[in-house]
Amino acid sequence: MVAYLEANRFHLEEHGPTWVENYLNVANWQKQLLFNLSEFQADETLKLFLFQKHEPDTIIGTINFTSILRRAAQFCFLGYGLAHEHQGKGFMTEGLHAAIAHVFDEKNLHRISANYVPTNERSGRVLKKLGFQVEGYARDYLYLNGKWRDHILTSLVNDKWKDE
Repeated sequence: MVAYLEANRFHLEEHGPTWVENYLNVANWQKQLLFNLSEFQADETLKLFLFQKHEPDTIIGTINFTSILRRAAQFCFLGYGLAHEHQGKGFMTEGLHAAIAHVFDEKNLHRISANYVPTNERSGRVLKKLGFQVEGYARDYLYLNGKWRDHILTSLVNDKWKDE
């Protein structure tokens, strides 16, 4: 994970929160991954890594379903990132397609919200290709890389959701 982040720092920091001083520290990521596991076990998040089939030891991207809410909500938020050198090759679309199928079919969530910075047109195209619908525009939505950024709000609804 640290190698993936180091190799893509400039690219990933542009659309994410400011990295704290020890963010790229291996010990920090060992703790973070244990924390991610505990969140997963509590059904609060699902954080996944993307790999190429011929390079199964090298992370090329991340897909994160966070803030999973149950009861009357049955939804989560989606965030993702892909190594700069692998963009435009369909990896994120393929990974998201499989991950969304899992979240809808296995975790039985009803709705996924995914929001993106308007200048990130590539992200908007990926979401549109996967069926996400634009729901609105949020001014100063998230504080990313040292400044408040507007976001386009989108969602995808699970038409096969089952009341369990």
